Amino acid sequence: MKSLKTIVGLFLAGSLITSVGCSRPANMPMPYDGDNGYNPNQINTLPTGTLQGRVIDTINGLGIADVRVEVVGVNPSRYTTTDSSGNFTLSEVPAVKIKLSLDKVGYTYQSSNGDVVVDILAGNTVTTPDLKLYRDSDAVPNSFVSSFGNLDRPRGLSIDQANNALYVVSRYESKFSIGGLIRPWGVKKFNTAGGFQSTFGLDLSSFLYLDNPQGLGVDKGGNILVVDSGKNAVTQYSTTGDYIKAPANAENFNGLSTPYDLAVLRTGQMVVANSGKNEVLLFNVDHTRTRDAQGNVAKPLLVGSTGIKGLTVDAADCIYVVDDGAAAGAVIKKIDPNGKVLLQFGYRGGRGAGYFEKPTDLAIDNRNGDIYVVDSGNNRVQRFNRDGSFLSEFGGMGPANGQFNNPTGIAVDNQGFVYVADTNNNRVQKFAPSKITQQY
Repeated sequence: MKSLKTIVGLFLAGSLITSVGCSRPANMPMPYDGDNGYNPNQINTLPTGTLQGRVIDTINGLGIADVRVEVVGVNPSRYTTTDSSGNFTLSEVPAVKIKLSLDKVGYTYQSSNGDVVVDILAGNTVTTPDLKLYRDSDAVPNSFVSSFGNLDRPRGLSIDQANNALYVVSRYESKFSIGGLIRPWGVKKFNTAGGFQSTFGLDLSSFLYLDNPQGLGVDKGGNILVVDSGKNAVTQYSTTGDYIKAPANAENFNGLSTPYDLAVLRTGQMVVANSGKNEVLLFNVDHTRTRDAQGNVAKPLLVGSTGIKGLTVDAADCIYVVDDGAAAGAVIKKIDPNGKVLLQFGYRGGRGAGYFEKPTDLAIDNRNGDIYVVDSGNNRVQRFNRDGSFLSEFGGMGPANGQFNNPTGIAVDNQGFVYVADTNNNRVQKFAPSKITQQY
């Protein structure tokens, strides 16, 4: 689509914007009734306010100039164009529920924004949240956006959605090597735009360094939980990267055998891929095993074959597991928090759609339920809908942007951007969201 007439709803009495001033009088006319538009006999007699905001590029977050922003259905028309930074101001906007159209050749509105909720009152200035447009050339699902460097063999990824922080398991630079032979592992923190923030996880003085970390997760308090296969343990760090020591004699993720990955449920409970025993275990908020009604340690949520790897959870607390040793049609499993299998799909071996060669990890796009699976042996990521039907793939062997060399971990942020640990290329790559309009 080369031009755009996209309608963005602006509604009254919204909770996202707090305006200064008194409440709207109960008897103020409401000339807009949704589907039928404005009543022209009333709209031009209403008091007005001012609306301001910014239109940005979904991919790079930069303002977009020369976008026509217009209030729909008002006579005389109210419109303006964005400045060089994407900012706009509309004056004399009727103090009612209104609609805006955004128009710029070559751009498409990101419908995942949903409706912007505001309350325009006479004499007030209301600021909208950023309005996001895709360039049509960038609207291809999962096109390459950027890469993050300063990494060595990155593995597991996890996103702190509340703070837009990306945590990456990576080896330390050579200057931290021990005797020139051992390259200790740690965790590196970036913002989701790729800005490096900090490194933690190495404390040789007290031998608290990570031995063979794999996956990691972020709990409800923002603490980082790193799965260390080499120590059969889960190590906890604060948001500032400080080691959090478990209380003396406390049960702390006991019973692990070569664990591979961890994910945190909305309840605060945690699921761990206990790969050494090919099972998925559920732990309480205090890191103890859950128990059944008789007080006995609960059975595993899932007992797989010989290839339990990465796992993740969705917004409904359903758990998704990679089981690389599973029978045909069951490499990817979806279970509920009680262990009931809700969905399974995928085959071992080959390069066809839905076939995997050494799958390692997976992630969920909670906007539409899409399932992304790292197909490491085929150097690609496959995307499926919430029912397990194949949608698309991206990647391929190589060092170029958008290509992979033994990818391992994956994560998806709240906007649908996809982050992949491109292990042997020593980087994390970021890819554009799939379109939210692709609902299933």
